[in-house]
Amino acid sequence: MKITSTILALLIGSCALAQMKFPAVSSHSEVEQKVGLTKFEIEYNRPNVNGREVFGKLVPNGEVWRTGANENTVIKFDKPIKVNGQELAAGEYALYSIPNKEEWEVIFYKDTKNWGNPKEWKESNIALKVKAKSTKSMNNKTETFEIRFTNVTQKSANLVLAWDNTTVVLDIETNTINEVLKMIGDQLNENSSARDFYNAANFYYSNKLDRNQALKWVNTALEKDANAPDYYKELKTNLEKNNY
Repeated sequence: MKITSTILALLIGSCALAQMKFPAVSSHSEVEQKVGLTKFEIEYNRPNVNGREVFGKLVPNGEVWRTGANENTVIKFDKPIKVNGQELAAGEYALYSIPNKEEWEVIFYKDTKNWGNPKEWKESNIALKVKAKSTKSMNNKTETFEIRFTNVTQKSANLVLAWDNTTVVLDIETNTINEVLKMIGDQLNENSSARDFYNAANFYYSNKLDRNQALKWVNTALEKDANAPDYYKELKTNLEKNNY
């Protein structure tokens, strides 16, 4: 089989075109965060201000915004959570929002396969809609749109949306406390290691739970390990002094 010079030129031209790669106008970003025992993943695209007036003009007030650029901003988590006190099942959601001057509505939407807003908005796809206060700072601007986690503890965190001079904060709460309490109740016994007893005591201490129970567990840890690290003894001292 012969390949003519014309076909060969087209093939070479196609390969040359395929090799051309240009940077995205809005950079792609991925965020991973563990909050207690719950794993969060966020994938989104980050537009820049570029000297534009953002909220109220580029992003109109009172209208659904993709909360980023290009395809859906997607948030995943592997355990049920609460957002601003409202329950949300584990899963994968597109993150939409409706900005306004003083308050936003943030929407967790079940269909994650859209470029921007869905062609057909379906109320049945709204898993959760919450309200969150919008704050502005003329002295602290975020050039590139950012989604981040702050104030991360064993059981909670803040999910922050920030762009230009606007910041919106969502309160995220996990079920870590109940999960760990169940695990301790099911698994901690006389055959458990000194480390397990220390960890149980330290978890109670960190989360301001039953001090007397925590003290019993750290004492058991010290009895089981004659060469226990100094921080075992430090925890015992803090519990005895009620240094919560």
